[in-house]
Amino acid sequence: MSYPTYPPDAFAQTTLNRQDAAAYLDRINLPASLLDSPPSLELLSTVFLAHLEQIPKDTSPLHVPESHWSGPSTPVNLGSALADGMPLGSRAFDRIVHEHKGAFCFAINATFAGLLRFFGFTVSELGARSCRSLGNDPLTHADGWYWGTVTHEVLVAGWEGSADRYLVDAAWGPGNLALPIKLTTDPAGETIIGLNEFEAYRLVLEELPISPNRAQPLDVIPGYTLYRRIAPVGTPHTLPITPNSPGYWSPTFHFHLSSVGLSDLMMLHHFSATHDLASFTAFWLVTRLIPGGKGARRSMMYAEKAGDEARRAKVYTTGGPEAQGSDEGRDVEWVDMETGPLKEYLSRELGYKF
Repeated sequence: MSYPTYPPDAFAQTTLNRQDAAAYLDRINLPASLLDSPPSLELLSTVFLAHLEQIPKDTSPLHVPESHWSGPSTPVNLGSALADGMPLGSRAFDRIVHEHKGAFCFAINATFAGLLRFFGFTVSELGARSCRSLGNDPLTHADGWYWGTVTHEVLVAGWEGSADRYLVDAAWGPGNLALPIKLTTDPAGETIIGLNEFEAYRLVLEELPISPNRAQPLDVIPGYTLYRRIAPVGTPHTLPITPNSPGYWSPTFHFHLSSVGLSDLMMLHHFSATHDLASFTAFWLVTRLIPGGKGARRSMMYAEKAGDEARRAKVYTTGGPEAQGSDEGRDVEWVDMETGPLKEYLSRELGYKF
């Protein structure tokens, strides 16, 4: 798995060999006996969830140069490693699988796509436009439909003999869809309950929804919008979800079903990993699902705040059945934003190898 400086074949796809696929399965705590499994929805669901429970979304490479993890403990300055960026290709595979670390979408989803192709899945890598007002109701919130740039990568997987294809995203983070969801042209979309009864998601084929008070594009084509259902805390979701059901649909991202070439993904990744205006440069985030937690998630988060001299990352748990739909953090602890304490925590709690 290696990328040349500029890919000569823009739509060439990476597929893991058997040895690398075995190492990947070991990394996500799945047995090597799965290596000979044919592609199916059950297999896709199994490896997708196992991935989310073992491999974190992680922005740390943007804030800590690799050389700073060795030697004396030093303060972490956000964005100080932008020149290094997040590795791609074989370096991303090594970081994720052999070093037991995390990454963000252009490294994680591309690597996960290589694993899926080993099993015989057909996988399209797509660019997605993220919502900038997550968790809000676009019909009532002042932000309305507030979209950011196309700086997220998602995957659509299918297999020979199946008429259906499924969206999977191995690197969204908090609010992550953790089950494959089917693409459909039905105007009602596809709606599923997540890992517990307080999670629900909907995938709809539609033109990019934009608030009427914002500039409208001249030319549009339909794409898919993934929505997350937000309901009052303590309200379980039941199907079907209708306009009379409690809560509202909050958009997460929108994508077109058009494969994005490797060179284009490299460009999008370059912006996300190196530009001082990219959102990931502004915060430290390491987050993954808790294994067996039915959607519970453990996150480490830090962002600069005026007057905050403590400089500590907040570690907290969200989601799962016990949260009953609340995004409020629980089981809170704090870690100093210095390489020594962070290295110790990431090694102990997530198995990072430095």
